[in-house]
Amino acid sequence: MLNTVIRKEHKNDWEKRTALIPSDAAELVEKGFPVSVEPSPIRVYSDTEYESAGVSLQGCPEKGEFVIGIKEPPVSSIQANQVHLAFSHTIKGQDYNMGLLQKFIDQKATLLDYEPIVDDTGKRTIAFGRFAGIAGAIDSFFVAGEKYAARKEASCLTEVKQTWQYGCIDKVKEHFASVDVNSGVPVQVLIVGTGNVGKGSEEVCQWLGLPQISIDDLLAGDAPGGSWYAVASSRHINARIDGEAFDMDDFVEHGVDKYESTFDQLLGKFSILLQTPYWTEKYPKHMDQARMEANKASLPLVVGDISCDINGSLECTTKASDIDTPAFTYNVDSKISADGVVADGITVMSIDNLPCELSLDASKHFSGILKGYMENLMAVDLTKSFEECGLIPELARAVIVYKGELTSEYKYLQSFLDEYKASK
Repeated sequence: MLNTVIRKEHKNDWEKRTALIPSDAAELVEKGFPVSVEPSPIRVYSDTEYESAGVSLQGCPEKGEFVIGIKEPPVSSIQANQVHLAFSHTIKGQDYNMGLLQKFIDQKATLLDYEPIVDDTGKRTIAFGRFAGIAGAIDSFFVAGEKYAARKEASCLTEVKQTWQYGCIDKVKEHFASVDVNSGVPVQVLIVGTGNVGKGSEEVCQWLGLPQISIDDLLAGDAPGGSWYAVASSRHINARIDGEAFDMDDFVEHGVDKYESTFDQLLGKFSILLQTPYWTEKYPKHMDQARMEANKASLPLVVGDISCDINGSLECTTKASDIDTPAFTYNVDSKISADGVVADGITVMSIDNLPCELSLDASKHFSGILKGYMENLMAVDLTKSFEECGLIPELARAVIVYKGELTSEYKYLQSFLDEYKASK
């Protein structure tokens, strides 16, 4: 069994999540698995809670054989022959983490990433998507409250606090039940995306008491005048260039080669946009600069870009915001973004670590799933080839580097590594 360390998070003071909560780590210890935790002053579960559960506080990532965390580990912490599990932010060839990926190769270490852990249907089994959707929607409503205040318009959303101020989901529900969505200007929300992130955002709309209306009615101009929310999927905002019927499998395969955005037909029909889907350059943009300039009078007041694709599908998202400064405002004419909320322009919430605001709920959920994989992970046999090391298929698909070599599914990352090395 690999000596396993739950490391502390180092990205920022908001990253209070943990991959394994004390009770789940204790279950493994009671079964005889060597699990320890690195002390942390900010983790949502205190060192004392781990110690009281029977989990050693002597965890040292540099000495562990298997190191688990949430965000990517510090480059300097990767030791020879170690195994690490984290959200490494490398599978898209992200240039800012190619140095980390190269370190795993140089150290003949092994890297597993949570993101590619999927079942046989391709569905992710362990993720924070729901919590990103929940926190993103709450923060977007909080920002919208500030936007309406800046515009000197009465709104029920001025009662909404930022997610972290509630502490947990139960407190959010309790407060939202007291908000009157029929007070002040109507709250009219469009959620784009029907995955886990989108569903999390939809939960928040329901807690707030917003009735759902049909996206078809919204497209047809038959939306009611009060407060509501609607959900759009890819088929509602994209169309085949040749006029043939939309087909989801075809859209995923061909993207911009066959499809174009029809998002302009929704502009002017809602005031708050919650953007949740996965996006790459392969797919159409829905609010590029040209479309924003052509529809200046119809743009949403607030954009909650929960997917946080910088200069992506929504080109008003020029950067990531953060929990301390949750929003900036984009001026379409000048193409300039300024931190904060002002009356004019599109105010954008694009926090890229939203689940941190719900560290307690998110950690419980995540840990409950991860503990089911831990025994197989800790039993991996590094003396054998990748194919024979003993990982179940769900986990084997998540191995990016095995003992210093990119696995076959991730060989495409070599070109990004070559670019990184050439730039040095």
